[in-house]
Amino acid sequence: MTYLTQGIVLRRDNLSDNDRRYVIYTSGFGKINATIKGAKKITSKLNAHLDYFFVSTLMLAKGKSFERIASARIEQRFLSIASNIFKSSAAFYFCEAIDALIKYSLSDQKIFLILLSFFGQLEESKNKNEIVINLNKSIYQLLKCLGYQPLITARSQKQLFIDFNKLIQETAEKEIKSYQYLAKILA
Repeated sequence: MTYLTQGIVLRRDNLSDNDRRYVIYTSGFGKINATIKGAKKITSKLNAHLDYFFVSTLMLAKGKSFERIASARIEQRFLSIASNIFKSSAAFYFCEAIDALIKYSLSDQKIFLILLSFFGQLEESKNKNEIVINLNKSIYQLLKCLGYQPLITARSQKQLFIDFNKLIQETAEKEIKSYQYLAKILA
């Protein structure tokens, strides 16, 4: 069985010499594991369509443990995020937070729209302060959508980011690895 959906890459890992596994948040099916055979080969046609900070239309085939990506087409690119260290660090952090907080196959269109909206806001951010504000807004929306009503007591955006990170790590029972780097560069 194959199906079409839009998706955003949250994480990618190498499976073998030539294969790659992707964790993708899709608009219709939530967070999924998907693989591409031969993705690391120079001749791979799908690899260019599945990069960070892209929205792609995917054709997926059901597998036993992983979906198989049969085709992919880029729908939207967020080039300013990819070319700016501050923006890309914030985007990686947000993707890692979604990956940590969301279970597989939990389908929620709102989460996809929050992620898409965050990328759009981040793309338009002009300085570090706007990046932190947009990140905090999106984290708040994500946590609220997941049923957590974060109590905001922080007096600065930086402290709010620290408080949100603590809540995410306590909720996910997992460390968000990109936090330390992002906190340093946004300081």
